[in-house]
Amino acid sequence: MAKTIAPKQQFMFVGSAVLEARLDLRKTQRVELQKQLPCPLYWFQFPGGRKVFWNWELVQDYLINGDGPNHQRLVEQYLATLPNPAA
Repeated sequence: MAKTIAPKQQFMFVGSAVLEARLDLRKTQRVELQKQLPCPLYWFQFPGGRKVFWNWELVQDYLINGDGPNHQRLVEQYLATLPNPAA
């Protein structure tokens, strides 16, 4: 019997306007969320740029499940998708 491997989680990034629209947030609520969640794990901004990009899956999971063990597993999955800087 062939072993099936679960597909890797795809982590999509969205801009602030999309995040606000999908979650029905006001700008002030998004700014508070940005203060709560660490950069660059949940969001990032290119140097000198104005646009903020959000890790949609992580933010959504955090808002639904909080910072519990299940969410930490998703964070670990995300970190595993990043290139190894030592390589």
